Amino acid sequence: MNELALETKQLRAVIDKKEAPTPNELFQLSSSTLCHNHVYNHKDEKLGKVQEFVIALPHGGVLYAIMSSGGFLGIGEKLLAIPWQALTLDRERKCFVLPLSLERLQRAPSFEHNDWPDMSDPEWRQELSEYFGSGHSDQTN
Repeated sequence: MNELALETKQLRAVIDKKEAPTPNELFQLSSSTLCHNHVYNHKDEKLGKVQEFVIALPHGGVLYAIMSSGGFLGIGEKLLAIPWQALTLDRERKCFVLPLSLERLQRAPSFEHNDWPDMSDPEWRQELSEYFGSGHSDQTN
């Protein structure tokens, strides 16, 4: 059994139990494995692609996945900071799922490649938390 098949089997077992995973049931993936994965919504519409991750230091948890959306070959593209808790990893399809309509995505808080927001700003974090419904605003402490 290859590594991905084994990890998928372990993940299914955890989901089926509907309990918190034990340390032996957790799995690890490198950021390079997850970067550049596509993001789809619950209707299987492509929303964008993960470009980067924002990590909280010193504890090392992932705060946001930075997703690019729209544009063509990087022109006209916008970036969105998606709270990590709002995403679900679909390991079989090798993509993320974000339950957000295309219309709502177009109105989501976004920024340009050369003009990132201050991610330590509590008001900015609260805006994202409310928009994506993630309860994420106080996860940086």
